[in-house]
Amino acid sequence: MAASNAAIFLALICLLLPAYSSSAHPNNLSSHIRHLQGLKKGDKTEGIQSLKKYLHQYGYLHDNHLNTQQVEDRYHFDETTEKAAKTYQLNFNLKPTGVLDHETISMMMKPRCGVPDIINGATKMNGAGKYYNLAYALNKEEAPRVWPASRRALTWAVKPGTRKDVIDPLAKESIEPWSVASGKNFTFKYIGEENYNASDIKISFMKIDGNGKVLAWGAPPTEGMMAFDEDDTWEPGHVPGIGKVGLHEMGHVLGLPHSSDPYSIMFPNQGKTNTIGKSDVTELKKLYGF
Repeated sequence: MAASNAAIFLALICLLLPAYSSSAHPNNLSSHIRHLQGLKKGDKTEGIQSLKKYLHQYGYLHDNHLNTQQVEDRYHFDETTEKAAKTYQLNFNLKPTGVLDHETISMMMKPRCGVPDIINGATKMNGAGKYYNLAYALNKEEAPRVWPASRRALTWAVKPGTRKDVIDPLAKESIEPWSVASGKNFTFKYIGEENYNASDIKISFMKIDGNGKVLAWGAPPTEGMMAFDEDDTWEPGHVPGIGKVGLHEMGHVLGLPHSSDPYSIMFPNQGKTNTIGKSDVTELKKLYGF
């Protein structure tokens, strides 16, 4: 069952990340979005299709709206797209005008986590219950996913062949801080790449979308997966480092969603902190009842 669920989650990530379609490569999306500044509801231009793909990628638009058969509709900045844009702006602490202003375009251009902001109709970000129309959610809202009480002493490993210099920062900067944040209710043990298949949390590098956009993603409980884009730079001293990015993804592995708080490590892109924030600890305790 766990293997089946893992396969389903990976398939969902592949579906949502345009990296797996050469015509919708996120770098191409960014290039198109860069030139959409100033557009608003009622406008029609070919580039709006890239905006819709971006908003769909992160959970703001449903497949049914994205895949309309009418070509002219794909290029139309309609009311549904405006709603999605307003929700995105709310989630990222921007003025919710629905207009693609400089601040909105700049935020969309930043490297970020590949996990959608809205999953199964649910979000803990600012847009919850405001402009977002649940009819355009991916699915019906589900209960939060958590690790059961019997699985709080978790093992982890990197995929065989992974470069050795990432293991120490992953352990010290990405994983162990969550044990501290949980009041040691969670513990984590590295068991070596030779035990990768038997580990609770499997960490790997894979091709996602090329350098500079989606940095990594983490699967919710109890899938136990974290993947970094092998085309991004993970050398020591590079910003953002693998420690910070891994710290964010480990939050997803424990069940935390994205946050609108820029001082939360669960902010979707490079926020204002490299550490677990107070709101993250609060959310973790609320999720598990610590």
